Parts: sequence; C-alpha cells; structure tokens
Amino acid sequence: MSTRFQFEFGKYRGILISVALFLLLDASVLMLNFYVSFEIADDAVGVNLAGRQRMLSQRMAKSLLVLDSARDDPAAFQAAYDELLLSKSLFDETLQAFSQGGSVRGAGKEMVMLDAVTNRAGRDALHNTEQLWRPYKIAVDNFIASRSANTGELTGDSQTALAAAVAMARLHNLPILASMNDLTISLEQVAASKAKRLRLIQTIGISLAVINFLFILLHFIRQLRDSDAVIEKARRETNEILQTVNEGLFLIDHQLIIGEQHSAKLSEVLGNQSFAGKSFQTLLENMISEKDAETARGFIELLFDPKIKEKLIGDLNPLSEVEVNIAQANGGFLTKHLQFTFARAYQEREISHVLVTVLDISAQVKLARELNESRKHNESQLEMLTSLLHTHPELLKEFIHNSFQCFNRINSILRQPAKSATAVRDKAVNIFREIHNFKGEAASLKLEFFENTAHAMEDTLAQLRTKPELSGNDYLGFTVQLENLISYTQQVQLLTEKLGQFALVGNSAPRVLSSQIIKGNRRSDGWEHLSDFVQNLALRNGKQLRLVSSGLSEIDLAPECEQQLKEICIQLLRNAVVHGIETPEERRLSEKSPIGRIDLRLAKLSDTEMELTVSDDGKGLDYQAIREKALGSGKWSEQEIESWSNKQLLGLIFQAGFSTAQELTKDAGRGIGMEAVMQHVIGQRGKITVASRAGEFCRFVISLPIIPRTTEIPTSATKGSAYAVTDDC
Repeated sequence: MSTRFQFEFGKYRGILISVALFLLLDASVLMLNFYVSFEIADDAVGVNLAGRQRMLSQRMAKSLLVLDSARDDPAAFQAAYDELLLSKSLFDETLQAFSQGGSVRGAGKEMVMLDAVTNRAGRDALHNTEQLWRPYKIAVDNFIASRSANTGELTGDSQTALAAAVAMARLHNLPILASMNDLTISLEQVAASKAKRLRLIQTIGISLAVINFLFILLHFIRQLRDSDAVIEKARRETNEILQTVNEGLFLIDHQLIIGEQHSAKLSEVLGNQSFAGKSFQTLLENMISEKDAETARGFIELLFDPKIKEKLIGDLNPLSEVEVNIAQANGGFLTKHLQFTFARAYQEREISHVLVTVLDISAQVKLARELNESRKHNESQLEMLTSLLHTHPELLKEFIHNSFQCFNRINSILRQPAKSATAVRDKAVNIFREIHNFKGEAASLKLEFFENTAHAMEDTLAQLRTKPELSGNDYLGFTVQLENLISYTQQVQLLTEKLGQFALVGNSAPRVLSSQIIKGNRRSDGWEHLSDFVQNLALRNGKQLRLVSSGLSEIDLAPECEQQLKEICIQLLRNAVVHGIETPEERRLSEKSPIGRIDLRLAKLSDTEMELTVSDDGKGLDYQAIREKALGSGKWSEQEIESWSNKQLLGLIFQAGFSTAQELTKDAGRGIGMEAVMQHVIGQRGKITVASRAGEFCRFVISLPIIPRTTEIPTSATKGSAYAVTDDC
C-alpha cells in the first residue's frame, strides 16, 4: 500500500505542489486581507469619532451661549445645561482615548475600542487640542461646580463662572475645531494608505494565482494528453475483448443502471436493442415475471452490501437458470434459457459495480431435460416394476380392473354436456372424488407411481376448481394427464400378462381372474394390505401406531360393494393417521403410549346389515379448528358459526373441499376424503355415527347393507341425515 502511494505521489507531484502553492498563496492573501480589513474598520471608527469631536466642540459652545442668554428661562437653561454636561463628558473621554487608547461610547451609544493615534500629524493635532482644551475644560468645570454647590440656582459666583466659560468658548472653540479637523484628515489619510496597501496585496496575489493556475493548466493538459493515450490504448484492447468473448458482459451500478460498455455477444443473447443507460430491472421485467425481477433486484442489492460475504449468497442467485421470452421484431417472442452470474467490481476497495455475465444455455437445458425425461421414464418403469413385484397378483389385477372402471367413469363425466358454468365446475368436483379414491387404492397397495400421478392430477383439478371462469377447454390439460395414466395402466396390464407369475395362484395352473368368490389366502390378502398402507402413512407423517383389524374377510360381498367398502376404509384410516393419532412426542406429553392404536372392525349385524367401525386413541375431533376453518372460508358469518352446535360443525368435515390440515400434502389438505366416504354411504343408503372425546379417541361407525354378489348396489340415496354425532368433550 505504501509503494502504491509513493508511486502516485511521484506521478502527480508537480500538480500537487502547484496546487499546494496555490492554496498557500490564497491563504496568505486571505489572511492579509482579513488583517488589513480589520485595521481599516478600526480606522473608520476613529475617523467617525474624530468627526464627532468637531460636532461636540460646537455643541459645547452653543450650550454655553444658550445658558448665557437664557438665564430668565429655567426650562431652556436646564436643557442647555444638560447638553453641556453630555457634550463635555463625551469630548473629554474621546480625546483621552485618542491620546492613550481605550474604550469609549460610539455613535450608537455602544462601547467601542479606540487605539491611540500614532501618526505624527495626528499626534500634533491631539497635542494642540489638549493645550486648548485644558483651560477650556477648567472653566466649564468651575461653572458646573458652582451651580451644583448652589443646588442648581444661578448665583453671583455661578454667573461669574458662566461668563468665564462663555469667554473661553469664544476664544478656543474655533482653534479646537481646526485641530479636530486636522486629526480627522490625518486618520483618513492613514486609512487611505492601508486601503492602497490592501489593493496592492490583492493585485499581487491574484497575479501569482493566475500564473500558478496557468502552470497547473499546462501541466494538467500534458498529463491529460498522456493519460488519453493510455486510455485510448486500453479502450481499444477492451473493445477487442468485448468483441471476441463468447458471453454477454456488462456492468450495473447501485441504481441497477447498465453501463456504457458491453460485449457484442450481449445483443445476440438478449436481442438487438440499446442497453447503455437502461435499467437492468426493466430489462428483466420485459423478459420474466415482475415478481422474479423483484427477487433478482433484492439479490443484487445484497451484492452491493459490503457487510455480506459474496460467497455466502452465491447459491441464492435467482437467475442462475431462468426461462425468458424475448420480444422479436415480427411481434412474436423467442423463448430462451439464460444463466446470469454476478460478481462484485471494486474501486479503491469499495464496491462500485456488479459485473453481470449472461450465457445462453438453451441447448444445455434442452439436453438436460431430455436426459431427465429419459431418466424419469426409466425410473418410473423400474419403480412400477418394483412395486408390481411386491403386490399380490390378484390384488394387482383387481386394481387394474378397478382403474379402468374409474377411467370410464371419468370419461363419462367429461363427455356429459354442461349447459351452465355450475355444471362445468361440478365436473371437476365429481372427477376429483374419483381420482381421490383411485389414489387411495394405489396408496394402499404401495403403488407409488400411480399415487403420485393421481396426486398431480388432483393439483390440476384443484386449480380448475378455483378458476373464476371455467370452460370445457380448461379440461384439456387434465385429459392429457388422464391419457398418460391410462397408457401406463395398459403397460402394467401387458406387463402382468407377460410375467407368468402374476397369473398363478399358489402352485396351481394358470387361470384368469373371474368374478367367482376368492377364498382362502386370497380372501385374507384382499385386506391385509391395509396394514402396510397404514404403516406407510404413519412413517410419512412421523407417527407410530398399530392397526388392529377383525372381521374384514368374514362377510361375502359383491365385488362392487367390497370395493366401495375398501375405499371407505382407506379414507377413514388415512383420516385417523393424519388427523387423529398424535406424534410420539405429543402422546408422551399427554401421558399416552408413544405408539397409537387404530381399530378397524367389520361386523355382521344381521343377514342384511353390517357395521364398519374405525376408531383411534388420538386427540379426537378439534371442533375449535373446524370452527376457525369455517370462519376463514368466508362462507358464514362469525355470529352464525359461533351459534352452531358440535353436530353442525361435524357436518362440515363431510363437505367437499373442507379440511383442517395446515398445509397440503399427499395425504391431507384436499378436503375430499371424508366427502367421498359420505357419498359412498349415501349411495348405499347407509348411516354414519361419529363419537369423539377431546384428547382420548375418535370413532366412526358406519352401517351399510350387505349386498351379495347376485344383488345390484342401490344408486339413489334416502332422504334425511346420513350421520349422527356423540361428543364427550
């Protein structure tokens, strides 16, 4: 650092010395100006007071003459007497100040400092004045003393003293006036000489300053010429670099304004346009969303903050890979993928600019996406094959069969004519219910590929449900997803047919699954997968639990009825795991076993009726959370909600789109699971009873008719309530 300073001092030594001399000269002239100006100001005071002395001598003579002529007029006499006292006092004080120096009352009655007169003419004038003033003053003092001794009355002695004073005034007034005039002239001459000296100093100072300025100017022009040559050489080299680099390069300042220089590649990357002096944020807003541009602006502002380490925020770059739309001359847009990188530029250890590098990575992104799609396709094939190997062959065939039935129902919903906006929106609700049941069955069989695909389709339907104006064309994106899902399901069907092991049951010869009753291990396997489903849900939600089931394989049901019962079980088990059972930590705080328990029981009440019970020892229904969620929906007023009973609140959990989940996950937050349960129960003319106690348990009891295999499932619902509530909170 020291070497750098010495080098710069040597480079600019001549101009620095010249500037220093210029400043020193200006300071010296300024100090002399101040000094002489103060002296001239003091001399001006002296000239003014010398002029006042002439006036005071006249006033004293006038006062004595008035006193002599106004003896019979007390008022005039007293006024003249007061004037005499004041004039005599001021004249004497000022005369002594001129001679010896000191403070005296000025023209404005303020006290001013008066220096003693030192010039010869002035001293001579003062000496003459003092010689004349001394007897004059004695005569005046005698008169004043004689009048004071006689309490202000004019006695014979006073008249004699007054006459003597008047005679002295007539004798010395004009000589004193002449002497004071000489004093005034001498003081004016001194002031004039100082003013002349001040003008001389200023003339010399200005002349030297002009000469010094010309020297600085010539020296500066010479250095400027040399510097211009260096700068021009550097500019040519910089232009060569900017013309040849294969990246878009430019600088932005603290206000995010683009600098004057940029690489030629920038016009190719961002399109032919003017960049110099343009706002970088405005440039971004023309290519990406305003929100993303604002995020980029916040990141760049962090780069200008010297307190923040550049390496620590490198990963926060929101433009490391961004898709942009660049306007074209023909009115269209060109889509590219760009990579912006930012680096600080310093001047004198201060952050002056940020260097922006722009790369067109469209080809790389396209290749990466193709590779990623290929990898995902291979992974999905492997994932699908792996999940198939862990699924019971008969359950898998049932799943495929049920899936195609689900797809047919969805296609029927899509094909139904909709003459109103409400009918178009109802399609999304009905399809949502079908997809949710499909996802639940896939999750119960641990077919994650189908579960994830169904979850993505739910996302699409959720967007459609919230769209203000919905039309049939808005379902096109969903139909593409549905076609892909059907294609994958067909691939699974073909794969199972090619793998002979999926056509075997035990050690028997191959046979095709028919509608005959499945007995033995197949009957048990038809329900045992629910245990794996529950454990998988618990693991995904950070919980521990044990499922205790009974009676699931003891009632012979029609395939459609059995499938609907499974869907009810899946939704209720999911609800118990996600909303009912607490985490191990929460259970310990409630003095419970860290391992929760869910009881799933199916019992035959009569030849025509069965009862499904799903109970958990969790925290029970949270009516306050239900109330707050209802209030947050904006559908009901606060007064109305506060007046509801627990039974009325309970009815909300069976409404489509209602969920008390804090966030949307693969297992909760859609608000469709319990609504699907209600639809199944209503469709079979069943009944739901709910019992709950805060912090202890929640139990769902569903009564359903037993539908043998030879009996059709009823499709219409009975009127009236399909649920009841018992709350022991």
